[in-house]
Amino acid sequence: MTAGRVDVPAGPGDTWTAGHAPWRLDALTRDEVVRRAPAATVVVPLGSTEQHAARLPMGTDSLLAEAVVERAVRRAAESADVLRTPVLPFGAAHHHLDLGAAVSLSIPVYLQVLAEVAQSLVRTGFPRVVFVNGHGGNENVLRAAADRLVHELALPATVAAVSYWAVAPEALAAASNGMAAVPGHAGDFEISLMLAVRPGLVRDPAPAAGAGEPARREPLADPEPPGWHVRRPGLWLASGGRTDDGSGAGADVGAAVLDLLARRLADGLLAIHGGAR
Repeated sequence: MTAGRVDVPAGPGDTWTAGHAPWRLDALTRDEVVRRAPAATVVVPLGSTEQHAARLPMGTDSLLAEAVVERAVRRAAESADVLRTPVLPFGAAHHHLDLGAAVSLSIPVYLQVLAEVAQSLVRTGFPRVVFVNGHGGNENVLRAAADRLVHELALPATVAAVSYWAVAPEALAAASNGMAAVPGHAGDFEISLMLAVRPGLVRDPAPAAGAGEPARREPLADPEPPGWHVRRPGLWLASGGRTDDGSGAGADVGAAVLDLLARRLADGLLAIHGGAR
């Protein structure tokens, strides 16, 4: 047994290899999953495929959710049986359709997708399902899904939900080094994390003004007073699809923030894993 790590007992048909990732559901066989599920916690990363202005790829939310979850689950798996599924790359992103590009699920459909994902994992044998979200448009649906699963559908399991940037708000504010918007959209925060995770996908320097963006490209102002939930038609279109211009982004701060979030998420996963069913 490696120091600090809980060994997964071998079962018939287990074939661990040097390149095997025993914390990844998609790397395991049916028999391995069925054997481990009753004592494990499973994490489902949630992303989106949508416009991220001119510098970032459409898959930014999915790539960042997966990056944070992968690091957190690997860390948590050193002391508990925590697994992760592949990222779900589509979410509720209709507000980005007017900006030219998104693959979006309607809210009722997305609510049902999340319910069926959780139901299938519980039927497989998992007593704890954790959704980790990487897209702001998913948040309200995700909370509703968790409530519906436990209180309306009486799922016999613990269901937890969190957006990865919400696991350490105070520490994140300190580590973000004066970023214009945290988490924002297609600005300092996401560009910094992408520079740390997938720098080859960040377009830099930014394309010239007018290249594929709406005529007005003012970053998105804070659209609502603190504590309010306000939606205004056309707000995203007027912003050019981003909350800030990304001029304060950097790979170093992105790597530091990513490490902070992964550590805090791992702590949360271990707390849920060790708590009551």
